[in-house]
Amino acid sequence: MDIKEFQIELFQKGLETGFSEIEVYYSFSKATAIKVFNGEIDEYYIAEQGGISFRGLFDGKMGYSYAEKIEKESISLLLEEASNNAGILEKKGEESLFEGSAFYEKERGFPEAVGNIDPDLLIEFAMNMEKAAFTADDRVQSVPYCGVSKSESEVMIVNTKGLNCYKKTAFISANLSVLANDGEQTATGGESDFTSTDFSELNCNKIAKRAVYEAVSKLGARSIETAVYPVIFRFDAAAELLASYTGLFSAEAVQKGYSKFKDKINKQVAGDNITFIDDPLMDEAPGYATFDSEGYATKRKKIIENGKLLTFLHNRQTALTDKIESTGNARKSSYRSTISIGPFNLYVQPGEASLQEIMATVEEGIMIVELGGLNSGINGVSGDFSLSAIGFLIQNGKVIRPVNQIAVSGNFFELLNNIDRVANDLQIRGTISSPSIKVNALSISGNL
Repeated sequence: MDIKEFQIELFQKGLETGFSEIEVYYSFSKATAIKVFNGEIDEYYIAEQGGISFRGLFDGKMGYSYAEKIEKESISLLLEEASNNAGILEKKGEESLFEGSAFYEKERGFPEAVGNIDPDLLIEFAMNMEKAAFTADDRVQSVPYCGVSKSESEVMIVNTKGLNCYKKTAFISANLSVLANDGEQTATGGESDFTSTDFSELNCNKIAKRAVYEAVSKLGARSIETAVYPVIFRFDAAAELLASYTGLFSAEAVQKGYSKFKDKINKQVAGDNITFIDDPLMDEAPGYATFDSEGYATKRKKIIENGKLLTFLHNRQTALTDKIESTGNARKSSYRSTISIGPFNLYVQPGEASLQEIMATVEEGIMIVELGGLNSGINGVSGDFSLSAIGFLIQNGKVIRPVNQIAVSGNFFELLNNIDRVANDLQIRGTISSPSIKVNALSISGNL
């Protein structure tokens, strides 16, 4: 049964049953994943999941129910369960339905060329990507992971107060990891890319060459002396570090006292060269969204501008608590999950200098390209971090050799005020992105 037909019949019968207000949240996802190993298909699977959540006012009280199957038999079950538990389940905060925003940006539309791609083309791409990795350098010992996946998703939020949001998207991603060995040492490297518009945008040779370079460039690495160094976090490492602290910008965390940014609105929290932007409407971003998980219209917003904290990320409930308008950052991972808060496309605004130009300002320092221990070495409240790292020693503005067996430690809040330069190499690859950044001084523990 078509979801839109299902919704119309559900609303009709719900109102007849005695519900005065009704809302449904529908989500569906389908993933086709292919992994190859040594020239053969190692994995090939198709996974689907989805369902619908229902909530409605029954005798003035809100009731809830869920269903996985979009079929006629589910309608009566949804209505019966919601009417039975109306008012029984404890919910904090406002439970009114949202009538919708006055204006929404135009949806990108479903990319047919991506969504309808022949799986044989994905297999061919993965095979060629693995082959390109082996031929790129004699030191490539193995390709532990080589995969391509197509993901499709569909979301619909509709209620009887006028809210009517729908989107259907698809994208293809390719991921490759390489293991290289020079006879004395082994190193790993990886690369990934994606497209949400045209499969021909993906280049298997380019992905393979980058992954191989990431691996072989680390061969011959050794530790360094423990000291305080200027540190450059390359764009990917910078994004990883930033992602570990994005919860600090959640209004819910602030209201619960879990963020040191509390009471810092319109105050300087970073250097004047730092601007954080969350832009769900950036066309090429994988997190493109015209509405959030509550149906609220999204918008481009500066969270920090020139070091000054301008806003937190809000959903409807936190906005109501602070008596302001929601920023459109409600997130819901599935139809059964609760509403949370998060960015769609958060990034650090790039500077004007290239990474090479920034490296030229370093007399002796470290460029970090890989961080480890992010699950255990991060304190999201205090801002303290201590993380294992891999990178390169820089002397007189030039890369001298790879470095491993080191740990970088510091404090995120102090780091924001200690960033000397921001590069122009921003690459939007996920929900959190950053250009390379140079920090004046951080503690590096060597000879681990």
